[in-house]
Amino acid sequence: MSQRFGTSDAYSHNLKKLGHDAQEIITNDDYLQIKWAHENGIKPLPLPLPRYLNYGLNYILDYDWRYKIIKAQVEKIKPDVLYIQEYNILSDGFIAKLKPLVKLIVGQVASPIPIHRSYKYYDLILTSFPHFVERFRKKGIKSEYFRLAFDERILKEVNLFDPKYEVTFIGGISKAHRHGKELINEVSNHLPIELFGYGKNALDPLSIAYKHHHGEVWGLEMYKILAQSRITLNRHVDIAENYANNMRLFEATGMGACLVTDWKENLHTLFEPEKEVVTYRCADELVEKVTYLLENDKECQKIARAGQKRTLKEHTYQNRMKELLEILDEYI
Repeated sequence: MSQRFGTSDAYSHNLKKLGHDAQEIITNDDYLQIKWAHENGIKPLPLPLPRYLNYGLNYILDYDWRYKIIKAQVEKIKPDVLYIQEYNILSDGFIAKLKPLVKLIVGQVASPIPIHRSYKYYDLILTSFPHFVERFRKKGIKSEYFRLAFDERILKEVNLFDPKYEVTFIGGISKAHRHGKELINEVSNHLPIELFGYGKNALDPLSIAYKHHHGEVWGLEMYKILAQSRITLNRHVDIAENYANNMRLFEATGMGACLVTDWKENLHTLFEPEKEVVTYRCADELVEKVTYLLENDKECQKIARAGQKRTLKEHTYQNRMKELLEILDEYI
């Protein structure tokens, strides 16, 4: 949590600030889950576990043990709302077994939906994909639009630096980012981009993009790179289709970088295009606009400041948790 990986404890931290009890369960940390079970009289495996088992528990623990521990945690905490942000471990059948224990089961998703997951036992699905809302509703599943945000605590935890990098890209390169991979390869031939993230091996080893790829960065290390970036690029996963939603929108602007992002039809509801963020529709336009910003630093800084101001005013997790509580009040 202190490394600010993903959303860290931004949800529970801000819900507590708003007067609610909130606890986090990290369902895929088998070692931590077993430790909790041991401390609460549930002993699926003896402790302490040898260190090497910490990395191989998926092969040792079957899902029955995971379910047993998670169910015990829900029974102990007795939450009004069970808010689920994962979709790889908890099966439809297990969600059905948890329904009698809580008033409301809510899921959050903005990624490819596994073929084995129906979400039919959830009371509500929240998503930062506007187009997913209608798709869930057509299946008879209640759904609401819920945006991501920025954790402003990070500004106090990462020293703000003068820009070290002219242009950066931080993000994944995978089958889910096919169009983004093509874009990164193309613009790397024309711009001084330094790349960070997973998927370096998916790039051509002889390409300029590969040579300027520095590997994975997460949490505070990632935020440090953003703070050191004059300009940072963003592109959405293919499944986002024509909608802006991803965390990088808020992470980059929150850290004060000038964000250049792919144009999406709903982007204007989050930021004012060309004043708070810069948009592009193709590789040529991206190269043209980034080149202009590099040559006009005052304009670049003006946009970066405006984007950060918008994020810190509107797109913080404290604001989002207020929005979340309003949604939950309607359903609980």
